Amino acid sequence: MELTVQNVYGLLLRSKLLSIDACKTMFARWQAEAKDGSTNLVKFAGWMVTNRFVTEYQATLLARGHAEGFFINEYKILDRLGKGRMAGVYKAQHGLGQVVAIKVLPPSRAKEPTILARFQREAKLAMKLKHANIVRTFQVGSHAGLNYLVMEHLDGETLEDVLVRRKKVPAQEAVRLIYQALQGLQHIYEQGLVHRDLKPANLMLVPAPTSTTLHCTIKILDIGLGRVLSEEGFDAQDPGLTGEGVLLGTPDYMAPEQARDPRATDIRADIYSLGCVLYHLLTGQPPFPDTNIISQMIRHATEPIRQVKEFEPTAPDGLQQILEWMMAKDPGGRYPTPARAAGSLEMFLAAGAVPASDPDLDPDMQPYLRWLEVEEKAPHAPSAPMTIPMPPPMASLPATSPMVMIPGQSLGGKPASAVIPVPPPSAPPGAERKVRGDVGGKPIPPPFPSERPTTRDQGPRPDRPRRRKVPPTPAPAPRVDVELVSVSRVPDPRPMIPRLSDLNRRDFFLFFAGIGSGLLAYGLGNLFASLFQR
Repeated sequence: MELTVQNVYGLLLRSKLLSIDACKTMFARWQAEAKDGSTNLVKFAGWMVTNRFVTEYQATLLARGHAEGFFINEYKILDRLGKGRMAGVYKAQHGLGQVVAIKVLPPSRAKEPTILARFQREAKLAMKLKHANIVRTFQVGSHAGLNYLVMEHLDGETLEDVLVRRKKVPAQEAVRLIYQALQGLQHIYEQGLVHRDLKPANLMLVPAPTSTTLHCTIKILDIGLGRVLSEEGFDAQDPGLTGEGVLLGTPDYMAPEQARDPRATDIRADIYSLGCVLYHLLTGQPPFPDTNIISQMIRHATEPIRQVKEFEPTAPDGLQQILEWMMAKDPGGRYPTPARAAGSLEMFLAAGAVPASDPDLDPDMQPYLRWLEVEEKAPHAPSAPMTIPMPPPMASLPATSPMVMIPGQSLGGKPASAVIPVPPPSAPPGAERKVRGDVGGKPIPPPFPSERPTTRDQGPRPDRPRRRKVPPTPAPAPRVDVELVSVSRVPDPRPMIPRLSDLNRRDFFLFFAGIGSGLLAYGLGNLFASLFQR
């Protein structure tokens, strides 16, 4: 059925993209401005986009008959940014006005355990990273069967796009960009992670550069290939994530040991990759360009890199040595940490370059960040103070003596059959709270005497004379007329062992009859054994 302007207007009302009053005002304005053309659906959709009532993405979906799917919890979908290997990425706006990017795992892919595990793994890794040179992941959630990540929205350009347009960049720009990337990589390293796919396509420049990159901040993207080195709950040997035969990374920038065994790599493989990116920025090509992947990986493992000055004569002399250290064939010959590699590049940094921007310091983002803090704490709010339930009334207890029974505990090494009296009214204020165990929001141990000896009572120490201990005079206990349940009324769960004096005549008869039967069976067994041996 072909949709009309009235149909799309009804879908807009149902979508909740605008309030009902705003929709009515907008539609009345459209009819007044369009006049005879008010029934033209194409013009109506274009008019709504031009006047910013809806986005082009929203108008397209409405024109196709969709009234749902414009919201993911508190976020309104504005546009589709692209489709990755595992998920779609959307531009969205929070109710507070903050624009974010949302990566959504389609339900069809979520049915595959390996894909869902990898998506959830990426979420856990990305949430740990908070650095100016790493794209932030703000929130992880699910909505109507969709699993999603809320990330920092970056309005910029990847380093790959810059290389396609400019082929190579001056040394002062290249050094500054890799210096920032190494600082972000150091934060990844400090969290016990490795990236394993650092390349120009995974390095974003914000804002998009014009004639120079000296005002841009570099952001490391796609932490989804990272691996936990020291966190429980993740299996580094999981064949679905890093199995044999799966090449994780890009051959142009891959360390030799990563090509041999991705599971054996550490942060030095990422340092190697950033060395390859720096080489590409300076020379206009990867260090070992090749159309054959196998040949390229062999060259990474065996062939030395060409001199940078062959491609860029103006490159500083010291950069060649730094590149050779970053790209050493043996990981032991490289910088041990990204911070060490960044420190070696400091002398080549251009003066007057704009420092990296931190989203946490952006005043426009503060309301959203405060909202995130509240959301993060909401599921973990402290529970109500624990109250031990009162037992049913007992006829043997006086009405003026309330009792609390704590099941599962022991009193003086005996089963928990005693009823513990609540302090009488003459007790100091707060005594009842101590019994309930909610002082300061933290449970306290039950008021039972400890029978475990302390180390101070294990005997005299040889380095000092033993002092005679004078037991303190106990304070007189308040008189409480409470009848405790007798311990003898509760059966002892331990097995009963009869004493000899408790046996009667019948017990003696059965006892000796059993012994005699055993001896008779033993004798017959020996007799038959000797007969068979003959």
